Amino acid sequence: MPAVIRTSTHVATPRSKRQRIYAGDSGLFPYPPVPDDSTDPHEEPPAEWLGLLRSMDQVSSEDDLGTTSSEWGSKEVATARATIEPTITPQNENLVRTYHPSLGPVDGVWVTKESNEKSIWLVAPGPLGIPHTHAGGREIHFLPAGLSPRTMTMICFKAQPDPIKAVLNPRRFLQSHDLHVIREMFPLAVGARVLISGFIVILFKSRADVEKSWTQDGEACTFGNLRLLYDVMEDSPTRTEVSGGAAIASKPDALETSVTLRLKLRLLDGQEVITVPTHAFVKLRRINGSCLRRLADWFTPAGKDSHEPALGTMRGSARNSPLGKIVFLAGDSRKIGVITTTYDPTPSNLLTFPSGFLHDLSLITAEAPSKSLPSIISPDGTPRVVGWGSYRNVLDGHPLFVMGLNVMTGNLIRRTSFGVSGRAQQALAEGSEYLWDKETLSQSVSILWRTEYDGDSPTDLSSATLCLGQISDRTCLAVCFQNFEFPLYSRAFLEEDHIDTPLKKVARPRMKGGFLLPSEVQRAEIICDDPEISAAPGTFPTRERVPAGFRRSSSHR
Repeated sequence: MPAVIRTSTHVATPRSKRQRIYAGDSGLFPYPPVPDDSTDPHEEPPAEWLGLLRSMDQVSSEDDLGTTSSEWGSKEVATARATIEPTITPQNENLVRTYHPSLGPVDGVWVTKESNEKSIWLVAPGPLGIPHTHAGGREIHFLPAGLSPRTMTMICFKAQPDPIKAVLNPRRFLQSHDLHVIREMFPLAVGARVLISGFIVILFKSRADVEKSWTQDGEACTFGNLRLLYDVMEDSPTRTEVSGGAAIASKPDALETSVTLRLKLRLLDGQEVITVPTHAFVKLRRINGSCLRRLADWFTPAGKDSHEPALGTMRGSARNSPLGKIVFLAGDSRKIGVITTTYDPTPSNLLTFPSGFLHDLSLITAEAPSKSLPSIISPDGTPRVVGWGSYRNVLDGHPLFVMGLNVMTGNLIRRTSFGVSGRAQQALAEGSEYLWDKETLSQSVSILWRTEYDGDSPTDLSSATLCLGQISDRTCLAVCFQNFEFPLYSRAFLEEDHIDTPLKKVARPRMKGGFLLPSEVQRAEIICDDPEISAAPGTFPTRERVPAGFRRSSSHR
């Protein structure tokens, strides 16, 4: 089957290297397809709101106040009650702050009230992150950190005024014009994060670029009445080794893998496909210039006499493309199919991650009309994915979770996963991210979230699906896929703030991100069978033959 590319219509043609790209060239960065109901409308706020930042009130614990209350009984009883308290009142706020496992151990805890009168917790987490998404019915959000001018320099930078005469809603996506304004204000910036906590973080390649921006462009403190911070981008692809029911490999019976299959779809033309992350099949470089190994480098290349191209082998093309690559199920001899479609650029050189990607999404199809793709199923104990969810509902704080998917095969293969504990994990939206690439003249939009920490973080699960709903529901709605992750505290910040602490010994809570999906994919039908039947105990990588009626894929145990 010849390789084809269903390119998105907003892919622009790169300019000549001699032609400089100016920050004001907003038309060169077409905006990805974002639903109107999820975009900030820039409504004119009351006059008294302009120039006023969202309040942040620090909440002290009883230990900080030097008081002890016996209203909730012993410490153990009070801790148990704090975890199930449904709402926050003036009477119990300090008790929840003191005894809740996600708030009590933390030094810095604030409460901020959103414009819709909804209050949220802001927490500066410790090394292990935050074990819950809510406390007393309130969302718990990360308090971000940013770089500041070195105090020893004693340089006064000119101030950049807030150019947006509106109070931006961090629970909505920025408009294309907003990104144009950001590029004008910060010509050296490579992206921005808008966080539900009420902050916007302008991202740069290096600390040196941040300092050059302060010197040349001035220092900004707000953007659209959001508190503004500067930081160095450290987004990295989710590709850590994982063994799971939908893990894929380059050749039959290979066990080593770092990426899994995503959802199975039926496109509008009736063709069935399985989604995979593009970044696992191409050569990458970080935005700071260092190289990343492609997925193929994790595997032993196929022999010279092999008739099947290995993962990472091109069919008659010198471009850096996933197209034409064969995919096998890890630990099994079954061939899944071939990648025939990608929604990302396919240059001849390295792709910059993540700014060089539009969606980090490619499609697998069956090799021949006579062959079919395997079935994708939800792990036992998890909901069945039945459709697509709304980005707006995600940002508005509706229940979220992430989960990995499994493949139905003729054999029951027991695999152990350290990707998502208990097959799924509760999540909370943290905001949105915007990246642009001046080489490909493209920009992308992503949703950001964090997950509950339980010692088995889905940081290590490539291609986890973010879903709207509760883990206990019968069905759920898919939103996007996990493509990248980044630490809450960048190395540049830690070097500035923890000079005497070796970076290797500093644990860093992480956020996850997923690119918004192409319109064609969101219009496609999701084909997800009922959750699998639980299997008898077994250990990876042994295989167990079972009666035909119970032949289902492995579970993420």
